[in-house]
Amino acid sequence: MQFIYLFDPLCGWCYASSKGIGELARTHDIDVYATGLFANTGKMIDAQFAHHAWSNNTRINQLTGLPFSENYRQLLLKGGEFNSFYLIVACVLLKNSKPDELLPVFSQLQKMRYVHGLDTSRLAVVKNGLIALEQTDIAEKLENADSQKLANDWIAQGQKLAYQFAINGVPSLIAKTDKGYVNIPSQFLYQDTENVAKNIEQFLSQI
Repeated sequence: MQFIYLFDPLCGWCYASSKGIGELARTHDIDVYATGLFANTGKMIDAQFAHHAWSNNTRINQLTGLPFSENYRQLLLKGGEFNSFYLIVACVLLKNSKPDELLPVFSQLQKMRYVHGLDTSRLAVVKNGLIALEQTDIAEKLENADSQKLANDWIAQGQKLAYQFAINGVPSLIAKTDKGYVNIPSQFLYQDTENVAKNIEQFLSQI
């Protein structure tokens, strides 16, 4: 069975889904696209946004056990830009050159934000993070005009798919089945993740 996965690197619920999507990818083909939900929007973190984000993060922690550190909470309180673009550039470069490493490396980049409290909206932070993960070749291409065009094209593809499947948010998982494409409820990606493939297959068998 094949899947399409739509995400944004700064989406907290995509962090919640990181273990589930990683487990699913061990046994199934997943075509990954960023929708650019938080890419180059000019969004700034203010007190209201920080409160909203931390409320969601607390709920995610309760549901999944995934950590959100005090360092990360202090990062939210500092304000600043909320921009997923450089993470998206990193992800599309990984997808094109090292597809098997995309999800594992992205999971580590998520931890840099949510666990270590590093501001992955910033180019320098993403670049240094990739170097620390032994992805220097990817890090060196982040600022290239061709790389950024590739990222924008990838976002456009993701947005087209979201429109095609009437999806308004991320994370979103679409299964390609004998009966056509089916939107999978996102909770399958962050609940009982050890059995994610089995649970999705059972869900599809009942349709």
